[in-house]
Amino acid sequence: MSPLRFRIDSKDIEIIDILYKNARTTLSEIANLTKVSITAVRNRLSKLIRYGILQGFKADIDFSKLGLSVHALVGIKVDFETRKIVASKLLNNWRVLNLYEVTGEYDYIAEVIAKDLYDLREFLTTEMFEIPGIKKTETMVILKSHRGLSPFRVLKEKKQLSL
Repeated sequence: MSPLRFRIDSKDIEIIDILYKNARTTLSEIANLTKVSITAVRNRLSKLIRYGILQGFKADIDFSKLGLSVHALVGIKVDFETRKIVASKLLNNWRVLNLYEVTGEYDYIAEVIAKDLYDLREFLTTEMFEIPGIKKTETMVILKSHRGLSPFRVLKEKKQLSL
């Protein structure tokens, strides 16, 4: 099945950019910012969702305020034969927010949260140790997050994109 072809114009990019910065922006706020009607915004959002460009609207959670003060990235090297089992077991652990299959020294990067350093240590030395096929890990505790500029800032200057 070949991919559907359609055009994304600068207004679509503006809408995506607004939602990227704040997914809670209302239809009327988007309409005011983009200078199009609420109906047009709703139709454009429907198109972006239908074509899979917008795949969901997510909450930006401060886990530390929920008692989960440690946020870390864990590089994981696995035996090739066990990679699917490793991924499945990691994704079933409540501490794993995201699991990325990557190139380079590691096969996966897991984004994890923990109550404290003791809890992170338990996860790394006990729970991960019990998963067969993990050969090596490297943990990097996130000290502070910095959000980059919107990736759509350059695309807004273009009049349309062909997808």
